[in-house]
Amino acid sequence: MSSKFKGLLDAAKGKDPEKQEAEVNQPQLMAESEQPPKRGRPKGKRSHPDYEQVTAYIKKDTYQEIKISLLREGQKREFSELIQELLEDWLKLRS
Repeated sequence: MSSKFKGLLDAAKGKDPEKQEAEVNQPQLMAESEQPPKRGRPKGKRSHPDYEQVTAYIKKDTYQEIKISLLREGQKREFSELIQELLEDWLKLRS
């Protein structure tokens, strides 16, 4: 179903309304490899099966100092990456 003004609008834009209607009525088949890339953010840790969200209580002052130190490092290392590294080191010491 198209608007009675669609033909005028398409003509003003330099489009051929008959050609467009034919394209709409005939679906184009695309190979899977030719599909456009997905839009949006890449999947993060939340949806990654190797990660699990946990909660821990730490002192506010400690957390603020850690955030400041991570920013000063300039390596864009996330807080969770630091915690992961520290916990892995702790496990190594215990074995």
